[in-house]
Amino acid sequence: MDPIDKMSKAKFKLKDDDSLDVQLSGDEIEEIVPDADMRFSLVILRNGEKHFVEGTEQQIRDTLSGLPS
Repeated sequence: MDPIDKMSKAKFKLKDDDSLDVQLSGDEIEEIVPDADMRFSLVILRNGEKHFVEGTEQQIRDTLSGLPS
């Protein structure tokens, strides 16, 4: 698993409404599942919430690992 910053949060656009976004940090994420069209991913959080966000699993992990400490 890639090292992911646990304190900072990144914004990700939601699949169903790209005018809305969700802020996530690496320690909140339980699992990232690719969507069928490969442009979006289902992000499952440790608290049970689920969000379809723009980006592949690798793009999401790269974004989270690039956050400042």
